[in-house]
Amino acid sequence: MTDFAFAGKTFEVRLDNGVVFHNTYAAEGNKLQYAEIDGATEGASEEVDLYVAEVASRTYLVGWNEVSGTVVTHLMDFKNKRITAFWSFDTGGGRTGEVHSGTFAQVA
Repeated sequence: MTDFAFAGKTFEVRLDNGVVFHNTYAAEGNKLQYAEIDGATEGASEEVDLYVAEVASRTYLVGWNEVSGTVVTHLMDFKNKRITAFWSFDTGGGRTGEVHSGTFAQVA
């Protein structure tokens, strides 16, 4: 999987709701270590297994499941450095989802 544009790199992701992440991808492109550096759950971090598909040239659908039960999907467009994020989580009375857009830049 090392031919993925994100493999072995760290990106700062900035979303439209003010949340900022540092996402570090394993060299094989099969794991992600994320850290929320600004936002509602600042300080949250986890290493997760990735599910990845290249859906167009240099555009990737990247998804994972978190220990909390949150399900996350990112559409990463490396041509334009744009990201669309979707996550779904339990609210105690059912599940809800959110869609956000943003940008990303390589930091390491």
